[in-house]
Amino acid sequence: MLTCLPLCSQEISKLDRSELPALPAVNSTSESIGYAGMLGGAHNGVILAAGGANFPEGKPWEGGKKVWSASVFILEHGQWRLSTTQLPMPLGYSASVSTAQGVLCIGGNNEGLISDSVFLLAYNKVSKEVDITKYPKLPEPLAFTSAVVDEDFVYVIGGNSKDGSTNSFYRLSLKGKQNWERLKDFPGRPRALHTTAIQETQTTKKLFVIGGRSESPGKKSEALTNYLSYDFKNKVWADEGDLLIKDTPRVLMGASAEVMGSMHIMVYGGSDAVLFDELETIGRQLATTPNDSTATALTSRRDGILNNHPGFSKDILAYNTITKKWFVYDQLTTQIPVTALAFKNNGDFIIVSGEVSPGIRTSGSQSFKIADAAHPFGVLNYTILALYLLISVLIGLYFARKQKSTDDYFSGGGRIPWWASGLSVFGTLLSAITFMAIPAKAFVTDWSFFFLNITAILITPLIAFVFIPFFNKLKIKTAYEYLEDRFNYTARAFGSFSFILFQLGRIGIVLLLPSLAISIVTGIPVEISILIMGVLCVFYTTFGGIEAVIWTDVMQVIVLLGGSVLAVAWIMLHTETSFGDMITYASERDKFNIANMNFNFTESTFWVVFIGGLASAMVTQGTDQTIVQRYLTSSSVKDSQKTLYTNAVLTLPATIIFFGIGTLLFMFYSEMPGKLSPAMSNNDSIFPWYIVRELPMGVSGLLVAGIFSAAMSSISSSLNSVSTAYCNDFHMHFKPGVNDHKLLKIARIVTVVTGVLGVLLALWMASSNIKSLWDQFYRFLGLFTGGLGGMFLLGMLTKRANATGTLMGLVVSALLIWYISVFTEINFLMYSFFGVASCFTFGYIFSLFFGKPKVR
Repeated sequence: MLTCLPLCSQEISKLDRSELPALPAVNSTSESIGYAGMLGGAHNGVILAAGGANFPEGKPWEGGKKVWSASVFILEHGQWRLSTTQLPMPLGYSASVSTAQGVLCIGGNNEGLISDSVFLLAYNKVSKEVDITKYPKLPEPLAFTSAVVDEDFVYVIGGNSKDGSTNSFYRLSLKGKQNWERLKDFPGRPRALHTTAIQETQTTKKLFVIGGRSESPGKKSEALTNYLSYDFKNKVWADEGDLLIKDTPRVLMGASAEVMGSMHIMVYGGSDAVLFDELETIGRQLATTPNDSTATALTSRRDGILNNHPGFSKDILAYNTITKKWFVYDQLTTQIPVTALAFKNNGDFIIVSGEVSPGIRTSGSQSFKIADAAHPFGVLNYTILALYLLISVLIGLYFARKQKSTDDYFSGGGRIPWWASGLSVFGTLLSAITFMAIPAKAFVTDWSFFFLNITAILITPLIAFVFIPFFNKLKIKTAYEYLEDRFNYTARAFGSFSFILFQLGRIGIVLLLPSLAISIVTGIPVEISILIMGVLCVFYTTFGGIEAVIWTDVMQVIVLLGGSVLAVAWIMLHTETSFGDMITYASERDKFNIANMNFNFTESTFWVVFIGGLASAMVTQGTDQTIVQRYLTSSSVKDSQKTLYTNAVLTLPATIIFFGIGTLLFMFYSEMPGKLSPAMSNNDSIFPWYIVRELPMGVSGLLVAGIFSAAMSSISSSLNSVSTAYCNDFHMHFKPGVNDHKLLKIARIVTVVTGVLGVLLALWMASSNIKSLWDQFYRFLGLFTGGLGGMFLLGMLTKRANATGTLMGLVVSALLIWYISVFTEINFLMYSFFGVASCFTFGYIFSLFFGKPKVR
């Protein structure tokens, strides 16, 4: 697999552009000249293009008359054909949006009117023709408007009415009773000929309204350089300022836009209005100038501009909704049409016909694909990656010869020093999720999740002085043995089974996260990455046991922390802004916001992060076998506590480093926005993208190898712990007489089976669209393990709790968490807290009514 990797990661071109068939003429006796203002989109596997306007009799300044069309064209099997269906009337300059039911066409105009009509164009697979369905009319006639779809609503923004441009903002529900609803008008100048797109931002999803022109009857129109945003959650408009390219305002009229990746908007072409303004001025002068030499001169000047017009923009612009920076992504060799029919279709952006210069149409159609997220990884980087992974395998083989018993396999035979176990705890909790997701969170949002890691430090005394003495006193091999000793075997079996299920899901997530990121930045297929990590991990864990797991963790921690410090230094050295200015710039944009003190439990406020984090940290460090097993490798309470303290000491500086990387990346890509790929669909790929693109060859290979290793260390911990849990909590219970040598074989078989199941789960999850696996991981953690923490606390902190009451409390806790996750908007970080608190509370109450407690 390693030898084939360079073949999988060839450079993908920055822009893939291909020509589609040109629109045909309506009849065979004329030549197709194309249309401006067509309406249409994609439906049922075909492309529909209808209406529009052109000048079939000649150029408009030479006396050609503008003619609107009612024709409908169908692009099917790579060829256009004229439909027998026609629009209800000749129409152009409508807004079009593609829905599951068909293409919704809104407003528009023709020679005699501005329309308020709304209708659906749907391709009928049976008749091979287009069906037209009427929808409720617009509250006011509009042309040159824009529309977008979000969830079950169509939003219509601005446009021209009979009284000029408007600030109108409407929406139509696509489900239930279909009525138009007027929303709050957008601020500033009214506008038409603008473009719109919906994209995620730092805090919420927003609608962006870009460029356009403001027109009033009898007055000179005004080109607009600013762009607006509408926050769907808070229902407020904001003026985002001027569209700046290298500090120069840019006018965009009649451009086309698409949403790209997880944080970009691409804008194709547009008129800059420079010559438009001059032509409009000449037109206004001609309207008031007698037919004399002055009029002749003005006409000559106008015709000279039109006949020698350079055409509209060739630029494709990109806007990053996180850094709020615009840049020129690419420039074509030919003009990009304005007032064109443009829409997304199966990942491609389609532009049909349109106007390439004033009065001049094109019948051509084009397909664009932004796809520059992959980069050649290089022979040196692949060599380092292969050597790093080989070392992990050799560590497993080295310790394989020491695995003589299950005590060696599960506990290391007492040979593992406390500091190595401590680094292993830190490495297991660090994982690829921390290494990539925390910088991504800090880049996209702020430091509001900082206390989530700090709670892992604050919970240390509870784990050190309550949990660890219990585990050490009982001489247990798994955390869940305590549940049987305190309650009964059912409690132990449930705890262990919940842990095993959680670890299977965790293996899938931890395998998938780095694979997605590495695939995006290097081009290595996700499936290949999953298989490499899964196979190697299963190999060295199966043979090397807990010792191989811990010592590979030690290596991984050194590489990742060292590489992270290097990345911080490298970013600061290669950013032109001084450190002081960096701090000021980031502070002004609230990137250092560390605590939102609002009592709002639906957002990641301080209280949610702090309370939920404490519960999650308690569950993870006090009941998770992957961590508890590290304590059990030590022979004394004191050494077990030192293992825990090592993790606590490392957590604070590591948290500052990883959040700092995210903020520094925000600074770097704000300063150089063109270096971040618009095609990046996964926010967690930001740091790996920087590593591969900006760090020196070799260093980037080592850090990518470290990402692999970070994932593998967490997976190997899960594999060994699941094996430990199964053998001790289930196999030994039902077959207590099995000899140790046979149990060691069973442990290795369970390790392999668990690894295979985890790999299969990761491959299945690879097709899911998850923007942040950090969120998914903590949601998963809360749903599966919250109640388990409550069981341990009931046993350790109360004498009254009994098995029946505790298990009943666990059932109520599970139902409560399910209800909260499905029917409320409570933040997922609170799931662990509610799980712990509800199980503890209900378990204690039920215990008062059922039986006597079992206390030792």
